[in-house]
Amino acid sequence: MYEHYLIVYDILNPVRLRRLAKIAQDYGLRMQKSVFEAEMTPSELQSMKIRIKKIIHPAEDGIKIFRLCQSCEAKRTGVGKGVPELPDAAWHIF
Repeated sequence: MYEHYLIVYDILNPVRLRRLAKIAQDYGLRMQKSVFEAEMTPSELQSMKIRIKKIIHPAEDGIKIFRLCQSCEAKRTGVGKGVPELPDAAWHIF
């Protein structure tokens, strides 16, 4: 079952920052520079965490992953930039 996640991070080293951004892009869509949204299964989440742990330095870097429940998603709001540019295949309107 897929669940919706918010991934946010602050990485000190530019090389690690680019590596982490690449990992996040493999699983989700960039909402802001260091913020991604992703729909993942529990096994995909675990796989992403394993990859992240291999590159970050916990004393210098921070990453947070929040599961967004359906009621939380329904309450979110925003203004201005931050709307992702999704590939056409990601949008299906019936």
